[in-house]
Amino acid sequence: MTNKKICVEEVNTNQSCHLDEARDVHPILRANPFLIEEGLKLVRGEKYLSNEELKHIDLLFEDKNKIPTFVEVKWSDVSESQMSEYKRLVDQHHPKSRLIWAVPKDLIYKTSVASQYGIEIKPFDREKIIQIKGLQNKADEYLKQITSLLSAPFKVTMHGESVSFENSIVACYFEGRATTDRGQKKLGLKQQGIGRQLDLIKNLTMGHITELHKEKVMLLMWEILRAPYSYKPGKYLRIIDGGFIELIKERQERDIEKLVIKIWELVNEYYSEFAITVKTVYGMDIKRYDFLAMLLFQLAEEKNKTVFSIDELTKFIIDEFEIKPSQPTQRIRHSILSQWIENTIWKEGKWKQSDNDMAKRLLEIATLKMMLMPRMGTVDMWILTPSKKNDKYVAERNPCQILSFNKDANLYISIEQFHKKEEQK
Repeated sequence: MTNKKICVEEVNTNQSCHLDEARDVHPILRANPFLIEEGLKLVRGEKYLSNEELKHIDLLFEDKNKIPTFVEVKWSDVSESQMSEYKRLVDQHHPKSRLIWAVPKDLIYKTSVASQYGIEIKPFDREKIIQIKGLQNKADEYLKQITSLLSAPFKVTMHGESVSFENSIVACYFEGRATTDRGQKKLGLKQQGIGRQLDLIKNLTMGHITELHKEKVMLLMWEILRAPYSYKPGKYLRIIDGGFIELIKERQERDIEKLVIKIWELVNEYYSEFAITVKTVYGMDIKRYDFLAMLLFQLAEEKNKTVFSIDELTKFIIDEFEIKPSQPTQRIRHSILSQWIENTIWKEGKWKQSDNDMAKRLLEIATLKMMLMPRMGTVDMWILTPSKKNDKYVAERNPCQILSFNKDANLYISIEQFHKKEEQK
């Protein structure tokens, strides 16, 4: 038995008798409505059935036919009196809606009276819920460690003085010029590229998406660090098929690179141990375990189209992931030089576009996986795209004006396919 299986089984054993219906089970069903019924779309969590009654129902969805669908979730027991009362209230206040009792398969025998009240019964797999919760708990452990690393104060030596910044991201977003006895001197890490990648990771450790999809977010973090990456070290652009993390490994002598390596080790450890299990528990369906795919299918359905402008997709990603760039330090006091050093990144407002850059990195990952297909026109964005050479995928940089969503999930490729030869060596 593999270590991965042992870990998951241990988690399941510990969790099986201790899941709280509201705290643990409801969020999983909110995040994955297909576990109740295909085509359900979440409207809101707890919903009061009327303004006069204090009784509320657990979840409110809209089904594929746009019919309001109330769902009462049961984990340990089923009450006939509650069925009767809730059916009365739904018929009275929401007559054109559906009422569902979602229960584990092993509780089906307690729901035989439901048909008398016109209540639908939707069974779900108790073990699958327990397994998802276990994967989320493990992901939460890693996310807390990553958050701790990214929120810790970070020191940078500038012209003989150790300057403390709020965290590593803020340190990356500092670039100043000081007057010395030898003229003007640049100070600071001057690493906006590293800062943006860390800022994106930080944004993924918080917000409503992470609360509901921790196990999927960890897989996305792995792709951010491992997907092909491009940057311009000088006159010419460089594409690294091994990803951002390979660039960091090339020059890991400084503290900032060492920090990125620590974060990568955590992300890669979760991915190595649990990625296959996450995909398996979601039936190997990329529309269920891959959060970018989930969002793009949702967007295409809501907008009833598959072609989107760069601005439209960027705004969508920023809103969905609640991306907010870290705010740089405006200036620092340098005691040895006896002067205030202004941050040119702050002064010139360069950091304000970081949310766009972070969103475009996620769009680039979706493009590398062939979820999005670039279309030519006026150049609004340069983006990495996949190209197959000698039975291996490599990244190429191409201009595009708009991106077309590829609904055929069978054509998608994984980021691992860019590393095929590396793994064979």
